[in-house]
Amino acid sequence: MDSLWTTTDYRAFLRDWLEVEHERRRTASLRWMAGRLAMDPSLLSKIFAGDRHLSHSRVQPVCDLLKLSPEEAEYFRLLVHYAKAKGHREAQVCFARMAELRRVSPVPLDDVQVAYWESWIHVALRSLLACGEFRDEWDRLGGLLHPRQSGRKVREAALLLERLGLASRDVDGTWRVRDPILRDGSAAQGAMVRHFHRQSLHLALDAIDGLSKEQRNLSCLTVSLPPDGYQKIVEMAQDFRSRVLAAVSAMEGPDRVYQVSLQILPLAFPEKSDVL
Repeated sequence: MDSLWTTTDYRAFLRDWLEVEHERRRTASLRWMAGRLAMDPSLLSKIFAGDRHLSHSRVQPVCDLLKLSPEEAEYFRLLVHYAKAKGHREAQVCFARMAELRRVSPVPLDDVQVAYWESWIHVALRSLLACGEFRDEWDRLGGLLHPRQSGRKVREAALLLERLGLASRDVDGTWRVRDPILRDGSAAQGAMVRHFHRQSLHLALDAIDGLSKEQRNLSCLTVSLPPDGYQKIVEMAQDFRSRVLAAVSAMEGPDRVYQVSLQILPLAFPEKSDVL
């Protein structure tokens, strides 16, 4: 079973916990767990399936049943709150607190680079460091980011990049980027990358009114597709991404950072959704 500290999905963690518990003792079942929590088994089944959420009044009984430590119990409460968040900003506050708890947790993450995706600032700063000669000029760097960030946040982000081996300082104190292209894809990074995509979309929303047309480019197509059309467009998007990376790697003298995003989202499903 994955560690509690490596997940952002409390329901997946509960499903894994019950599976492991069932292997330890065959009497442990969904009905048994519901009885221990004084819950209707059908409600617990819906929670496991992702159709319902655990109520806040049931969080402590779950923590007691799972024998979570005080730190783990606080993290689990945040997981439930994060899943039930009604907006991006509420989710962001929960996620930031979860990140703080993970950094002091006694259980290490199985992928040290997972923290990189916790904030868009890490990603933007890493690209910004490749745009000039920067030392520990935290306020200056924060002023170059959009939206503007405090020197404290920039310093924390730079030190994180250094710990992860994604940036380092020369003997004269100049920051240098290491490993120019970082690819996601590991199991541990999956949830964090999804969170990063949410932040990226939020930045795009802010750019609609916050930046002039000369500073940003937004376009959208709505198209009708045959059954195999989606995969073909995905392949085109992947090819475009590769071409952008190749073109950027050949460019010299970067002095600014841009985010290039592509989204391919369904607006209408066929009656038989399994054809997608």
